[in-house]
Amino acid sequence: MKGYPVFQIRLIYICGFRIIKRDRMNIGMLLNGNYPNDIRVRKEAESLAKEHSVFILCKKEKGAQPFEVCNGVTIHRCISYKNIQHEGIIDVFTAINFIHPYFKKELPQFIEKNNIQALHIHDLPLAKTAYIIGKKYKLSLVLDLHENYPEALKTWFSWRKNPVIRLKNALFFNYKRWKKYEATIIHKFDYVVAVVDEMRNRLIQEHKITKDKIIVVPNSEKKEFAINFEQQNTSYFTEEEKQKFIISYVGGFGPHRGLHTAIAAMTEIKKVIPNVLLILVGPANKDVTVHLTSIIEANQLQDYVQLRKREPFSKVVTIMKESDINIIPHVSNDHTESAVPHKFYQILMSGKPLLTSDCRPMKRLIDAYDIGTYFEAEKPKAFGAAVKEIYEGNEKATEKAQRGKTLAIKGSLNWETTSKELSNLYNSL
Repeated sequence: MKGYPVFQIRLIYICGFRIIKRDRMNIGMLLNGNYPNDIRVRKEAESLAKEHSVFILCKKEKGAQPFEVCNGVTIHRCISYKNIQHEGIIDVFTAINFIHPYFKKELPQFIEKNNIQALHIHDLPLAKTAYIIGKKYKLSLVLDLHENYPEALKTWFSWRKNPVIRLKNALFFNYKRWKKYEATIIHKFDYVVAVVDEMRNRLIQEHKITKDKIIVVPNSEKKEFAINFEQQNTSYFTEEEKQKFIISYVGGFGPHRGLHTAIAAMTEIKKVIPNVLLILVGPANKDVTVHLTSIIEANQLQDYVQLRKREPFSKVVTIMKESDINIIPHVSNDHTESAVPHKFYQILMSGKPLLTSDCRPMKRLIDAYDIGTYFEAEKPKAFGAAVKEIYEGNEKATEKAQRGKTLAIKGSLNWETTSKELSNLYNSL
């Protein structure tokens, strides 16, 4: 290079870099869950598969194919559990030293067979297992933190009553233990993926991770998701229910979801909106169901609140589209303050009014784009006031909803826009 002008040297370097960018990389993803059921993992894998070769090592459900290629993603379903109790036992063994015995066994063969060059690990429990094996093979390592896992452990089990479960969680899944583990393992990875800016800021502040090691990839939806709302041709609600003012929630029923706040608020809301109906749809364990049912019965809200079981995806989009308000009433804690759920963006695409609690990530988006309404978390009166505001100011609420729909489909609040950092990361490795 001696004798070349400076600009030519830089040009040669840049051209060389661009050639490297175009090479396909073999990316191995680890997921202790079912694929393609996990929405975030599926979107990431399919997006990366457009430029690279993506292989996933994950759980095998009963009846599922052990090997499959789906939308360009190669799936190895090699991790099998006999039943949910067996999986729970393995989780305990994993929590003892943070090494998953089944993934540890399968990972070397998975890497060698597919000539894996980079490992992308979904969430904290598999991090150490992947690090130990990945370091042996000298692979690039990316840790994708779907949530604030240590804080989630405190939240998930707060309503559990079974003494055996409570003891197990206290011994192996306690906050301090996993927080210490997070603080150690996170520094061993080349890059970390966070779901919101607030999560990135927490990692920088608490664990002194350098900013250039963290990228943010939100749980936004692909533009094509909006087609689901256009294709609906059957109604979810009965003719009688359609005559009511429907407030709906679709998703998990865990303690952090804030459903107890929405239920308690109905004692005042029904006075303002006599034909109101709160419908909560989703999976729940026995302890959660008992807790929420007790609130309904104590306030004599049986005619105004309904708990319904999980519905298939086709009905979920119909519920969102047919509801007068879609809610995300999360409590405010270090878990909910570190993510925005998929349904936030799905509700935007429905074009119907959105009401959330004032958890910072959701509040930030609503304030920035004026696409919904929020209330003070865990305050039933505040929730009720927000519902009244939407009910009485329907025209303004509809304008916000339409603005959100436009931004989610044609603007910047969609996967095609927000996932660019993920593609850029792997193109630069």
